[in-house]
This record gives sequence, C-alpha cells and structure tokens, in this order.
Amino acid sequence: MNKKILDDAVVVCNTVAKAINQRNRNGLICPSYCLGEDALINIINKLVMEIKDIEPECFICLNRELQNLKTPNCVNPFSFGAIAAIISVLKRKYIDKSNKKKFFISHSSNDKFIVNGFIKEILKVGCEFRDDDIFCTLDTASIRTGDDFREKIIENMRECDYIFLFISENYNQSDVCKNEMGAAWALKGKRILPFILPGISFEQMGFLNIVKQGALITDTEKLDELYQELCDNYEMQPNWLAFNKAKEDFVNMVKTNLRCHD
Repeated sequence: MNKKILDDAVVVCNTVAKAINQRNRNGLICPSYCLGEDALINIINKLVMEIKDIEPECFICLNRELQNLKTPNCVNPFSFGAIAAIISVLKRKYIDKSNKKKFFISHSSNDKFIVNGFIKEILKVGCEFRDDDIFCTLDTASIRTGDDFREKIIENMRECDYIFLFISENYNQSDVCKNEMGAAWALKGKRILPFILPGISFEQMGFLNIVKQGALITDTEKLDELYQELCDNYEMQPNWLAFNKAKEDFVNMVKTNLRCHD
C-alpha cells in the first residue's frame, strides 16, 4: 500500500466534504479552496489501482461508486458518502495503525549502554525509525509519574509489532525482566527476537534456548537479516549504505565498551 496515495485521498475527501457542508449551510457555491470533483475522481482512481489486490472488497465498492459520483452540478452525495466511508476504513487500517509503537525493548537497566546504542544506531540511524516508534523504559518519558508500571508494560507490549529481548547475565538475574519475557510469550501475534549480549552463552538463555534461536547482538549477518525483515514488513526502501555505516558504528561501540571493562 502506497500510504502517500491514501494520505492524498483523505485530504481531498476532507476538503470536498467541508466545501459541500459549507455550501449546504449557506446556500452558496462551493468555496474557492475546494479541489473539485475532477481532483477527487483522479485520486480515487489512483487509490483503486493501489488496493486492487490487497483490498478486493473495497476495490469493488469504490469502482461502483465512482460510476455514479460525477453529476452536472456537484458530486453525488450518496456516492461521495460511501467513498468517504471506505477511505475512512482504509485510513484506520493503514495510516492510524502506523501511529502505534512498533518496538518494545525488554532489557536490564544495567545494560543501558548497549541497549541505547542499539536503539540509536540500528533502529533510529540505520532504519530511520522515530522515538515514537519505540517503547523503552530507559526513556524517562515512556512511563509518567503515577502510571501503573505493570499495566503500562502490558499495554505497550500489546500495541507493538516486535518485542526485542536483550538477554544478559543482568537480564537473567532480574525478576522484572523475567516477567516481561513471560508476558511477551503469552501474547499472540508478536514477533519476539532474543538478542544475546556479550558475556553469556546461548545455553544461558534458559528455556528460550529450546523454543527460540537467539542471535549475538554483534552478529552482522543477523543484523542484516533484521534490517531486511523490517524493510519488508514496513514497506521501506532499503538504504544499505546508511544501514551498514550505522551497523559498523554500533558493533565497534560494543567492542570498545568491552575492552574498556576488561
């Protein structure tokens, strides 16, 4: 789905609807800012071709209403109302959904250096996601004073698409982290990706070692796989030059930090 076409259709529909409402209230001709029925028909025709394969029912309905949309004086109000309703449904599915958090970061606060590095270099610089796409309790704004910590954790897990588990010795010793891990596996429809931080082995993943293959946080091939998956899932155009630079900076940062603590 090309969200730009859907965005444009929403804007045109809203503008035409506002003009029609003003005309009906005041008995005047449509305001000068109205884009007109031709602009509306053009953008709906583009949208129809965009949803042909992924939303066949909406495709059929839009095509049917388009046949009756144009009238000598203005748009047919019944056809326009049906078109606006269909676009509203598509907007909720393909645009409003994207406002939810995409990633939940499960981690120990003692590993914040590596976790912050992953968020900055891999998710934000390399993949170009925003702060609003990520829920991480290292961000002091993510949970406000007075919020129920447990409810906020579950709420954000439910809303996200991906749950990253940053497994370390610190993680294994934290009851909060273990509870987050258990909650993650109890939810349906989530992509759970365990990453192994330096200092522990795959065997120390616990039961995750049995049910889910983890990846070393510095494994560049696994980071490449993650990037390709995210590009495919969120329909992003890959920019391997930018991602490879961010990936290199992240891996070097982790290795430098390890040497400093040896």
